[in-house]
Amino acid sequence: MTVVDEFQPAPGTDDVDDVDMRHLRYFLAVVRAGTVSAAAQELHISQPSLSQQIRRLERRVGAPLFHRSSRGVELTAGGRAFLHGVRDIPGRLRSAIAAAAPAPADLPVGVCHGVPAEVLAEIQCGLTGRSARPDGAEGGPAPRLTMRSVHSASQLELLQHGELAFGVVRIPIDAPGLVLATVWDEPLGVVLHSGHPLAARPALTWADLAAQRLLWFDTGCAPGYAEAVLSQLAALGWQPEVHPMDHDQQALFVHALQSTPDLVALRPQPSVHGYPQLTWRPLPPHGAPRERLALAALDGGPHARTLRRVAAARYWPVGH
Repeated sequence: MTVVDEFQPAPGTDDVDDVDMRHLRYFLAVVRAGTVSAAAQELHISQPSLSQQIRRLERRVGAPLFHRSSRGVELTAGGRAFLHGVRDIPGRLRSAIAAAAPAPADLPVGVCHGVPAEVLAEIQCGLTGRSARPDGAEGGPAPRLTMRSVHSASQLELLQHGELAFGVVRIPIDAPGLVLATVWDEPLGVVLHSGHPLAARPALTWADLAAQRLLWFDTGCAPGYAEAVLSQLAALGWQPEVHPMDHDQQALFVHALQSTPDLVALRPQPSVHGYPQLTWRPLPPHGAPRERLALAALDGGPHARTLRRVAAARYWPVGH
């Protein structure tokens, strides 16, 4: 009996019609996430469907691309070679389409957790104006923005691969090679549920906060920002026990504060407008930390030029 190798190269390897951009996007997502389940969550598809598509790609390539284990996946030698050859394809194709097509550009924008709606509206207004066209031309249709949730820590790689044109991140962020335009800069204050014992006080002291736990970002979501704020709080005399939050759902945020008596959060005041069950109090003065959100683009590319142009028009401070 003849045994057929599952990964035996198909005849006619010059013909790549069976490999489409979806397969490359799925492959790059698994590489980036390190597990199929995390990649499936990012892509908003089921894990079995993603596994099936990766196996289909491997059969078309003719070699296994990943070593699979209970801890996740690692690239094989063939997988590393394949990654080297395809990692820039999505960005190059997107640039080619933008250069050739008269239709409005489709600009994917990554958005970190907890960004207020007014920040997204400001970015939408800035990037879809005539001055925001990537080629710098004055006429023609405005670009379309496609926004999706992406952790700040993941956005540099996505920008480098061309899967994002822009990112919305919390700063500071350890991501060299980015142009950053600050769109939002607000002081942080204490957020409590209206039934919290401290909610009735018009002002809070550091002594009031000493016994409170802090509902705070998982440091993997926005490491530079999360660590900077905790360091500032420690210098001011508050070193809270941190209760990490790894989701972006306001209902779960409110529920956590409501169901845990000694739990508080830190947010700018505008972030809690419209939530009568929440109370906001300013932090004690003298160096209270701030939340800064920035629009990011990869330095040296066309989107960085767009960002600088829009930032100048809208008075957004620009840095790296």
